[in-house]
Parts: sequence; structure tokens; C-alpha cells
Amino acid sequence: MAALKPFLYERPSSLEELSSLLARHSEIVPRYLAGGTDLLVAMRTGKDAPELVVDLKGLPELSGINTSEPGKLWIGALTTIHSLEINETIQTRLPLLFEAARSLGSWQVRNRGTIGGNLANGAPTADMAIPLLALDAELCTWSPAGKRSIPIASFWLGARKTALSPEEIITGIEISLEQGSASIYLKLGPRQAMDIAIVSAAAVIKLDHGLIRKAGIALGGAGPTPLRARAAEAYLQGRPPIAEHIIEAGKLAAKESNPRTSARASREYRLAVIP
Repeated sequence: MAALKPFLYERPSSLEELSSLLARHSEIVPRYLAGGTDLLVAMRTGKDAPELVVDLKGLPELSGINTSEPGKLWIGALTTIHSLEINETIQTRLPLLFEAARSLGSWQVRNRGTIGGNLANGAPTADMAIPLLALDAELCTWSPAGKRSIPIASFWLGARKTALSPEEIITGIEISLEQGSASIYLKLGPRQAMDIAIVSAAAVIKLDHGLIRKAGIALGGAGPTPLRARAAEAYLQGRPPIAEHIIEAGKLAAKESNPRTSARASREYRLAVIP
């Protein structure tokens, strides 16, 4: 365990205060602290040594789950993973997000880790990223330059690289609550919880008169970033959700994948289990 190097610590209580402190420290790239399950570990092991740590937990507008807009669910970026797994709307309307939340880490990690932090670290197997990608979520962000909305499919630029600027934060996630949809999240690893996925998959389908009108399929561990299986989605549209078509869609998803060999699994193994 490495000794922590000295750093500046700030905890703003509003976005206006955050903007002011960033202006005061304009020569330093900030590192944002949410749940701390990634950043604090990296600092303690000497893998990260930020000069400025900005604690976001004093920003109340970044927390909560609500459906104030009809047909939409808004999740604040600081909402903990545990809050997701006990939320009734998520349990009943978004079972793939519920399954992903309850499979993430230990209960201690779920009580501390946040949905925004899980996305912002850019990991290709981040548990929250895969269901949100299948759901076509929108990420709401803030920076001193203003607010913007990022389609989640455009969020990851490469391995652990995201579309966020150095001073930009995720403030929330917006998800459409479509009637008549079904969804699932699957995670393959040495254990179903308290482990990083070797491969994960999320799927959402919308049925119309027994046929798949719309499909969203996302894979984790299938490339340098979370992956949308577009060819598999296109194949399913207009077809009934029978085993033959699901199997063929899985084969197409594997063809779209470009996984790597890592300490957890080989490229060949990942390609074999994706279908």
C-alpha cells in the first residue's frame, strides 16, 4: 500500500460553487470523487496521484430516482447501486438494470459505489454500462461551459476513454420507460457477484402483435468499449422471439465482437461464450 501523496480537497455544495473552485484551480486537472470505490483504491495503491480531489457528494441535485416526466426515468449520477436494486420502478419496469445492480460487487461496494462513477471510469465491462447501452439511455452532463446531453452510444471513445472533458461531470441518466418491453441481463464470471465480468450481455425487446418491433442488445467484454450488437438487433426486427432467431442473433453478436485476451479469459473463450 503506497503512502498517499499530498493533494487539495474540495467539497462544493452547489454547481455554482463547483464552477468557482474550478476557476480558482484552473491550472490543475480535477479528479472527481463520488463513491470512491475506484479512485480511493487507485490512490492508495499508487496508481493515481491527483493534485486536486473534488468531492461531489455535497451536490444534492445529483442524487435520486424519479419519474417526474411522463414515460421517463431520471437517475441522479450519485445514486448508489444499492438504491437502484431496491427501487420498485427499476425492479418492475427495468429488470435488466435491477439484475445488473444486484450483481455488482459486494454489498459494501453497492452501498458506496454510484451509477455515475461506474460509467465515468470507462471500463468495457462496467455493470451499469451494459444495460444502459441496451436501453439507449441519455447522459446528462455539466461543466463550466454549460450543460449537454450525450447519447450513451457516443459516450465511450476507446479503452477507458469517454466523451467527458476534464472538468465535465455526469449529473444524471435519463431512460425511456416503454410499455410492453421485456429485458434481461446476463453476466459470466468466476462468480455471479463480487467479480468483474468476463463477458456480460443485456437485451431489450419491444413486441408488437407477437413480432419484435425493436431490439437493443449490448455486450460487455466484447471489445475495448461496451458494444451495441447492431447486426443482431437488425436481424431480430420483424421476427417472432423464438429460440431459432435468438440463437442466430447470438451468432451475429459474436461476429460483431472484438474481445481481447486478458488475465481473466482468452479472446477465443470470450468469442465462444458470447452466442
